[in-house]
Amino acid sequence: MGTVTLGRARELFNLVNTRVCCPGNPAAPCIPFLYPDDGCWGRAHEMCRLMLAAGETPQKIWIQGALRVASKNKPGCVVNWGWHVAPTLQVVGGGGVQTHVVDPSLFDGPVPQATWAGAQGDPSPTLTPTGPEIFHLFYAPQRFDPTYAQTNQVLSDYRNQLRLRSVSTSGPPPYPDCMVRGPGVQWLGTIEPSAQKRWFTFGWPANRQVIWTVMPITPCPGGPQLSWKVAVERADANSCTYWITVSNLTAEAVRFEGRFNFLN
Repeated sequence: MGTVTLGRARELFNLVNTRVCCPGNPAAPCIPFLYPDDGCWGRAHEMCRLMLAAGETPQKIWIQGALRVASKNKPGCVVNWGWHVAPTLQVVGGGGVQTHVVDPSLFDGPVPQATWAGAQGDPSPTLTPTGPEIFHLFYAPQRFDPTYAQTNQVLSDYRNQLRLRSVSTSGPPPYPDCMVRGPGVQWLGTIEPSAQKRWFTFGWPANRQVIWTVMPITPCPGGPQLSWKVAVERADANSCTYWITVSNLTAEAVRFEGRFNFLN
């Protein structure tokens, strides 16, 4: 079992995370990280395959317990699991070696194993490390999957679940009710497939220069998702209103942040 630097661990995280599915049209070989409800064993096996192909030696960590995880990618904002699994890497640095977990369904980068386990809500979970060859720890008939046939079936099943959720009334992830607007975010919006829609925001000081950016938060690698135009109204002597017209360049609904910044 080899070691990697933290920088290399981040590269491997990005390697697998770039396979994230477009929610409304999740085509193979994408990985349905945005459907956190189920299918972790398939995601973990595919992530290990990609890291092995990149010349590294990941392992896996399995966690059991009364797991309860906050997630912006599920309506209701909470996922309940009896168990979960993700790949691990042995990261060298700071005079020692520490196990880090690669789990894009929960985090935006590799995290220490204790951080990963602690985020899952059970103070006393059972942790079981295994090699990457274990496909399903808890179901003997599927213990191994050397051909990745079972992996591909699991991924296909949960791609379809992600698609069905995204085209339902719930819409695509992430879900605004599960999110907190960060600094510089004026509003969270959703725009339907191939649509154009206008938002306005008022009461801005006319003596300040404001820049507006529309940032997609529904991941969909492969091409541009949104464009926007800004118009301004001088509402009175001291304030103005901005009108932001957003165009969806895709055939899927997209959620986004309306961001602002002052230049002076």
